[in-house]
Amino acid sequence: MKTLIRLSTLFLGCAIFFSGCSTLRPLQTEPVSMPKPETPMNLIEAVAKLAETGASRLPQHYILAALKDRDQASGINAAFERALADNNCESKRALLRGLELKFLHDPKTSGLDILGPELSHHFRDFDWQEDDFPGGPQGPNEQFADVMVDTLDLVRPERRANSTRDAVVLRAEATASVWNYITNQWVTVPGQERWKLNRHALDSFVRMREQAKVEGVDLIISSGHRYPQVAQRNAVRAANPNAVASFSSHSLGLAIDFKMSYGDLKVDETTTRPMAEVVRMRESPVHKWMLLRGEEFGWYPYQNEPWHWEYNPPGFREIYWADFPGGAPQRGIIVDEP
Repeated sequence: MKTLIRLSTLFLGCAIFFSGCSTLRPLQTEPVSMPKPETPMNLIEAVAKLAETGASRLPQHYILAALKDRDQASGINAAFERALADNNCESKRALLRGLELKFLHDPKTSGLDILGPELSHHFRDFDWQEDDFPGGPQGPNEQFADVMVDTLDLVRPERRANSTRDAVVLRAEATASVWNYITNQWVTVPGQERWKLNRHALDSFVRMREQAKVEGVDLIISSGHRYPQVAQRNAVRAANPNAVASFSSHSLGLAIDFKMSYGDLKVDETTTRPMAEVVRMRESPVHKWMLLRGEEFGWYPYQNEPWHWEYNPPGFREIYWADFPGGAPQRGIIVDEP
């Protein structure tokens, strides 16, 4: 009987230890140490490190500069003081969110800033020539434009829905029955009835649009679905295959071209010339919002075109083909599409 009691006591002690329960632990003779008060400099460093862990794509130099000059923005200063007083992760995240909103609506910032101040400065202030957009009439700096988008892709990777190993549908898979299946999955976008999206992409877009609206950004579609025959005709007429694809994610119902003009920022929409205009589009709050938030909703960039975004979250290919007889076809040869 005593042995049984000792075993029961041992089991209970182990359960308490491994559960982390503190109510039955022996009383401590030393006082429990409290968290050290946060200092302004420590808080600034902590918020910058929090962003580095994946909490935000805000560039470090922007976080540091904005927090050091926080007296210039009452909202940021108030959030900073709350985080200083609360000294917890939740208040630091709230401060980081406030910094993101400041970045989005700051006319002096650009999506290129996520590359850091030196590269951003080079690409934004470069002497771009009219035809430097890759793939069209030969421009003298096309290779530099390729470097810019390749560098961006390292920070905010593409997931093209119509090409590469991430593709939802490949050109070789697009038979007549597949096209029928694809277009039958389209649903009209509420509030922008001219356009249609794949039903899964639509659900995500509506939620994304609502969140952007809360944060002061209107996501307006300038182009959505595109019937395959129309895409093919447009590609034949176009001089630049990088700008107009004959097999397009628009034809899959998985791509949106957003209106980039916003407030005082006026641009020629969806243009590839002059190249300086394409670079300037990255100053749009729409582009910056998608850059920071789009991935939360499954949307990814096409880096050549700041206006073009595609819905293709990881694992989406299986969901997209779920109602097709036999499911997704076997992969063929993968060919990159523009």
